[in-house]
Amino acid sequence: MSVFTPRKAWSKVRRHAGRFFWKKAREVRSDYVAAVLFHIIHHKRFSLLVGQNTFSERIMLRNAKPDPRFSILSDKYEVREFVQGMIGPDHLIPVYKVVDDLKDLDFTSLPDAFVMKATHGSRWVKLVEDKHKENPEDLKALAASWLSQSYYPAFRESHYKSIKPRIIFERLLLQDGLPANDYKIHCFRKNGKLTQIVQVHSDRFGHHKLNLFTSDWMPLDIRLVHERAPAETVKKPAQLDEMLDIADRLSTGINYVRVDLYESSGQVFFGELTFTPGAGLMRLQPPDADRQWAALFDKDNHSGSALVM
Repeated sequence: MSVFTPRKAWSKVRRHAGRFFWKKAREVRSDYVAAVLFHIIHHKRFSLLVGQNTFSERIMLRNAKPDPRFSILSDKYEVREFVQGMIGPDHLIPVYKVVDDLKDLDFTSLPDAFVMKATHGSRWVKLVEDKHKENPEDLKALAASWLSQSYYPAFRESHYKSIKPRIIFERLLLQDGLPANDYKIHCFRKNGKLTQIVQVHSDRFGHHKLNLFTSDWMPLDIRLVHERAPAETVKKPAQLDEMLDIADRLSTGINYVRVDLYESSGQVFFGELTFTPGAGLMRLQPPDADRQWAALFDKDNHSGSALVM
């Protein structure tokens, strides 16, 4: 039998209080006020965000006051035109179908393997390695649930609010018979100087690990959400130089963006552009890294009424 202690009681109170304040933060009308509350609740430090002293503050302020370009560049379908103009069509994942209405969707017209994802949010992705092992009605129901939702309310990332809900079906990228590795390249610009940090995920479907490396593949002693794998076990991608060049070109004119790329069969493919990773809720360890990352890029210019409470 579990023994009830004051420590357990306090932990329970904190959990209930946390859920209550998260709910209230989501309900406030102002995106700016919501961002301030999210930051206080999650990072446990008071800030009005306008000083932009840490990476998390800058990202959370972006949630409330994004650059107008962010909406179209975060749309997983519309961004393809931008990418083609910047780096050509060879790095675009082939698309089988894009729909905003599922009533006429015929899964028999799709190849045996594909990726189904929503264009107007994050993490709404389904990898289908063999459609004959899937129930088409279940896939349609999943897609319908995505289409019925806005990604904006969860953490008030306001640039998602105006993206048209659609479902896109793409080629399933493989590497050695497994889903292709993705490499997330943080591109920071300070006074025109580019700094790139490569984020690598491993063992996603087991004990998920995440490592960070410099652009010349030196491991960084920073933990971001997940545990780190031993650095020597994380293989440097063969196309790293090409990835860094692509990320450089796609981030031109932007003070900070994360460029997500895939490596598949000796070729680099574009994944997406991410302007508010983790909605600013990722905790960098050690805490000093939060300030160090902020120092790597110019502050956003947040002039306008969106910052008025």
